[in-house]
Amino acid sequence: MAKVIKMLKNVLKKLNIQGIKKQIRFNICFGLIVLVSTTLLGYLSYNMISADMIHHTADDNFELIKQISNNIETIMTGFDNISNEILTNEKFDKLVKAHVKLDNEHKRAANRREIEDILNGYTNTRIDIADIAVITNTGEYITSGETRPQTTDNVLAYYAVRRFQQSGMDSLWLDTYQTEVASTGTHTGNQLAISNMKSIKGENNEKIGMLILNIKESHIYNLISDIKLPDEGQLYIVGKDGNYVMNPLNRIQNGKVDYVKYELYIEEIIKQKNGTSIKNINGKDYLLTFHTIDNTNGVELGWTVFAMTPVDIITSGIESTQHASYAIGLICVIIGFAISLIITSLYNVHLEKRYERKHSIIMERERLASLGQLIGGIAQSFSTPIMSISRGLNELNNLVDEYEKSIEDDSVSDAARHEIALKMKQWLDSIKPYCSYISDEISAVKGQAVNFNESTDGIFTVDELIKNVKILMSYEIERWNCEMNVDIRVSGDTEIRGEINNMIQVMNNIITNSIESYNGRGGKIDIIFNRKGHNLEITLRDYGCGIPESVKNKLFKEMVTTKGARGTGIGVYMAYSTIKGRFGGTMTIDSKEGEGTSVNISIPIKG
Repeated sequence: MAKVIKMLKNVLKKLNIQGIKKQIRFNICFGLIVLVSTTLLGYLSYNMISADMIHHTADDNFELIKQISNNIETIMTGFDNISNEILTNEKFDKLVKAHVKLDNEHKRAANRREIEDILNGYTNTRIDIADIAVITNTGEYITSGETRPQTTDNVLAYYAVRRFQQSGMDSLWLDTYQTEVASTGTHTGNQLAISNMKSIKGENNEKIGMLILNIKESHIYNLISDIKLPDEGQLYIVGKDGNYVMNPLNRIQNGKVDYVKYELYIEEIIKQKNGTSIKNINGKDYLLTFHTIDNTNGVELGWTVFAMTPVDIITSGIESTQHASYAIGLICVIIGFAISLIITSLYNVHLEKRYERKHSIIMERERLASLGQLIGGIAQSFSTPIMSISRGLNELNNLVDEYEKSIEDDSVSDAARHEIALKMKQWLDSIKPYCSYISDEISAVKGQAVNFNESTDGIFTVDELIKNVKILMSYEIERWNCEMNVDIRVSGDTEIRGEINNMIQVMNNIITNSIESYNGRGGKIDIIFNRKGHNLEITLRDYGCGIPESVKNKLFKEMVTTKGARGTGIGVYMAYSTIKGRFGGTMTIDSKEGEGTSVNISIPIKG
């Protein structure tokens, strides 16, 4: 009996040990299954998140590159406008047509000086233009500034001249190149220039010469090098032939084709023109974002602005988190699950911060877009006052010479000298309004150039607000044949608490939308200032296309637009956020499709 009991105990003990071993094996198998599953799930999840981050970065970068392209297009269009303005100058046209027919050398010299004076009038006030020159069919080179080509030079053999003649076109943009013209090279500082070239026509519409406006390469370099792209991205500009218009990292390549290192992707982006792609370059993946500027004023430009952003920088945050989670998973499956939840939460916070940062960039981009359009208009409007001031200074100089001669001439009476002094005063009085106008323009633009998000509180009046809005929007209003009527039903001294630049930006965004609502046909825009209790009521009303019901219901809740690919919906959203957050006011929109839109702003006022 005792032997039987002992045998049973041994069997039970053996069974228990076997059960424990099975449990251990089961736990190990389960742990391995969970570990492999979570590792695989984590790997796939991180890949999906990385792909999503790259996708969103590509979208953000494309919008940014497109805006940069639009700003560059505005600047280059301004240069083209200067060339067109010179060609349409009646005095310039008359002088050039007469010059090619003159045989008398003395008359030709006098005529040449008059042409140079006109060209100097455009270059003396510009630091971005190297020089402007007229080249006749016979090879005579008439240029602004004091430096002239050497008399032994064969002007018709110059690179720019040959390229323009070979093109057979009346207008041509010549990408960055190294000029051999002494007068141009002296002003560029590094011999690199970008040229806008146009034909000069004779009495019978025949070509009698060409006009060359040479832009300093350093001006474009300064514009590009000051732009800082997110995620360590680098910005470049290439021409339609694959040549570097601007390589800020290696300016020696500007004007040259470099297919040795980048042949495949440069050819591809030039063909595709606009978009994004990921390419492996020298064993490293890059996100390429590109947008092409086809022309300015109908003159082919063919510049492609593109950015290269390292993919590993974009995904660097998520990759480090991935490695940490794998290490924790190897230590303990259970802790790994907990850590993965924490990582997910942390990553959500990371995404939220990233979204806020990108949102800030988008808001700033909207301000820069307005500023880019504004600068184009200001540059155009400065032409007349600058020319008038230049003319006044020339007349004053002549009167000073005349007065000095009269002092030494006893035959000149005091009355004659007083008459000269009176003329000098009259010219000074005629110059003062132009100087005041330019000063007001610069002050308004300087205010809008301040970072929108860093504006501080202050106090401004209704009159100050209206004055700045009129200055900043006058060009766009006139350009699109619109009429802006301001009805002030409150005192112009009424004070508003807040930063004036923020309110100007809000007003400009809404007025720009009103202009665009007419789809280029032009129309009336009414702005009404009224007081209701302790609030200032501002109403901006247009009679354009109106807002569809489907879009109107989403206003202020998300960034929506009626402009298709041309719009982002940022303007109204930013205006609403500014009125509510920075002025403690309210903003509503009444609109009916086909009849127009009324934007109503109510903000507390001082006193």
